[in-house]
Amino acid sequence: MKETAYIKFLEEEYANRKLSFYEKVCNFFGVIKIPLPEFLEKKFQPEIDFCHLRVKPIGVLLTALFVPVIVCLLLGLAFFAAGLLSEAMIVMIVALGAVLFYYLFSYTRFLNIMYRSKASSEMALCVIYMSISLKITQNLESAVAFAALNLTGPLGLDLKKLLWDLHVGNIVSVSEGLDELSRKWKSENEEFVDAITLLKNSVNEPPERAAKSVEEAVLVILEGTKKRMKGYALAMRTPLKILNAFGILLPLLGMIFFPVLVIFTPEIARPELISFSYMVLLPFVLYLFLRQYFYTRPYSYHQVAIKHTESFRVRKILVLAGAGVLCISLIAYFLYAILGEKALFSQTLFLNSLGIVLALGGFFVLYPFFSVLGFTKRNKEVVEVESELPVVLFQLSIVSSIGKPFEKSIEELQPRIRELKISKFLQKILTNIKMFGAPLEVATFDSKIGAIKDYPSRVIKAVMSLVIDIGSRGMAFLSAALKSMSDFLKDADEVNRAADEILSEVTSDMQVQAWVFAPLAAGIVVGLMAMVIYLFAFFGQSLEKIGYFFNQTGAGPQGLAAFSFLLNAGKQIPFPFFQIIVGTYMVEVVYMLASFLGELTYGEDEVSKLMNVGKIMFIALTIYSISVCGIYFGITSFINLSQFQGLT
Repeated sequence: MKETAYIKFLEEEYANRKLSFYEKVCNFFGVIKIPLPEFLEKKFQPEIDFCHLRVKPIGVLLTALFVPVIVCLLLGLAFFAAGLLSEAMIVMIVALGAVLFYYLFSYTRFLNIMYRSKASSEMALCVIYMSISLKITQNLESAVAFAALNLTGPLGLDLKKLLWDLHVGNIVSVSEGLDELSRKWKSENEEFVDAITLLKNSVNEPPERAAKSVEEAVLVILEGTKKRMKGYALAMRTPLKILNAFGILLPLLGMIFFPVLVIFTPEIARPELISFSYMVLLPFVLYLFLRQYFYTRPYSYHQVAIKHTESFRVRKILVLAGAGVLCISLIAYFLYAILGEKALFSQTLFLNSLGIVLALGGFFVLYPFFSVLGFTKRNKEVVEVESELPVVLFQLSIVSSIGKPFEKSIEELQPRIRELKISKFLQKILTNIKMFGAPLEVATFDSKIGAIKDYPSRVIKAVMSLVIDIGSRGMAFLSAALKSMSDFLKDADEVNRAADEILSEVTSDMQVQAWVFAPLAAGIVVGLMAMVIYLFAFFGQSLEKIGYFFNQTGAGPQGLAAFSFLLNAGKQIPFPFFQIIVGTYMVEVVYMLASFLGELTYGEDEVSKLMNVGKIMFIALTIYSISVCGIYFGITSFINLSQFQGLT
């Protein structure tokens, strides 16, 4: 890379990169100048520096203070305008504000967790990129620059900062920057630090000894990654059990006691209070728990980048807008039907409320489906090309070793790989070179004719960048680099498969929860609620008649007052509204589980993650519908609910 292009790259990717939304909010509130306690300064500043946030500690604190206050005030005004503001609702709003304060106050710590997790998947790539560069030339700055160019995550940002500090004079050598990087990651990943030390020392060693040090560095990071994956999977088992017990099972089973709350504490069991708790507060707490423990997998071999294409973004926006309008229309229609019919039990009300739940969940089915429509086949092909890279690179290294130009090596190799998916990618490069007379870099990376345009993958992009960069130094160097990359990708694929195997127990548990347990538990709770409401209503109606009899015979109005309280069941929180609360909570839980499960299973493969969300949500909605309809219509088949049609 030329000097001017190199400096421009560092400016765009590090020095002048765009601020995130969180950074903009912190800087907005950070204009308020107030003294910050020293202990908070010591808490926030290391976390800010670790994630390269361009904010000040005072901005982080004021954001954590002001945003919850603003949210609570807006919610309070909204409920007050609707006539639903009560003491209990104020308590719940304040509770939400407290949770939001905790989230924003701890946001830099959450970012640290995310940063560490995502960086761990880049560490092996960082070591291999540096090792390949060092095999070509024993220049540490070139090795770091090559890794920084090809890494796009948190560790790539660390390397760009290192190079920028070297450029502006904050450090005097790359070795000093790597020492600082090693101190940063020593407590998190010792094998990465050991690998970096081996690479750094190899620069000052004789060629033969340097080559052994480089190979040893790659071996150290790969073996360490395998062990780390196993520890990561074991560490997730306890949080998963806590999630199962307190995030899914306990809240759903707790809803069974709502009729009791309605009878004895009607001021607490208010519809707006219960709906706010289960549809807003509890899912938010559950999200914080999931984000803290299940944010992302530590390593991902497949790094498909289809989400960055223009058409994919546009399609997502269109689907989002269309599905949003559809959901709003359905909810408005069904709510109108519910509000227009004042009955304790009604098949129409039951189906209408079920329709709202299906409409909400259906959005998370249709959105992923239409978002990736036309991309699934292409995504699968890119994943297959990534899987075929190790074999093809090894064969190319053999062909290139005799000194032929890279395009000639591709042409000679084509008959042998004709059955592989990667042959189309290589053929596209050859076509661009022959038909348009384009050089290899243009034939591969040009925005209009480049072959990489049809195969968006960070792994493929990194390999081709390596080919172009090292190929210019000689085919002998390129042959050695291709052999090293082939060996690394084989090992990396093995690590990825080992990761899938290690995480299989955790992911299978999450799948069972998302596919079966959450929707089945929600359906059973709704069905049981219908039965409980019926029983309370039945006894309340019967005892009301008894009380009326005593009143006629001289017992007085106290008889009626003593028994008619049971009629509150089903009126305080109507059954259709109860189903909307439970169903919405179920949809939120399943979506969060599916999203985090996608992170664990597919890593950087965004298309597969979206398809996984849609598939799991469809299965969950199907199980929920079958269970709730089975119980509800089972009740109506042997209990005559028609006597309650006019009960209001």
